[in-house]
Amino acid sequence: MGISILLADDHALIALGIKKILETMPDYEMVGHMQNGREVILYLEKENQVDVLVLDLNMPVMDGMQLLSYLNRNYPDLKKMVLSAHHTQSTMEICRNLGVNGFVGKDACFEAFQEAIEVIADGGEYFQPLSINKNIQNGHRNCLYQKLRVEYSLSDRETEIIQLILNQIETKQIAKNLNLSPLTVKTHRKNIFRKLKVHNVAGLLGLIKEHPGL
Repeated sequence: MGISILLADDHALIALGIKKILETMPDYEMVGHMQNGREVILYLEKENQVDVLVLDLNMPVMDGMQLLSYLNRNYPDLKKMVLSAHHTQSTMEICRNLGVNGFVGKDACFEAFQEAIEVIADGGEYFQPLSINKNIQNGHRNCLYQKLRVEYSLSDRETEIIQLILNQIETKQIAKNLNLSPLTVKTHRKNIFRKLKVHNVAGLLGLIKEHPGL
């Protein structure tokens, strides 16, 4: 068998389209189609071989963001490519922080999808650039952390810490990186979550996903 591709997307038409594309690529094979993140985990726990996981962000039961957080901790070497309609700079940045190797919008052409799969399977990264119009429209405002700082009145230190949190850095390591005590970092985390009106990192990721314009 060639390079194995596992798809996680709850839309049957998308799955059929991906399968048809892969049939035109002799060295690639779609080995499974999962409907949600929980099914992906069950598939991987059975020690099934997967070279590249292609996943959507919006799925029932366990969505893409939740799945990526789990995979980043438990399957860090698995190559992952997001295929999503939410093609924004902030969404791509969050996915990159969660260990994704590539990101392609669902409005991409077949050639872009094929190129992304090939690059990622070969160990590289492929993040589809935003269109020129989107870049002009958004400009530097697409900086996720700057937008969070302005939108929620975060301090420079809180903005720095939230960036480390989104990079999956633990409290002790954050404290070491910033030359702070763990207690001080915990206080900052508490204040950040209070300002953003979330309770944990999952809530923070959900906030960003619900507001892709951040």
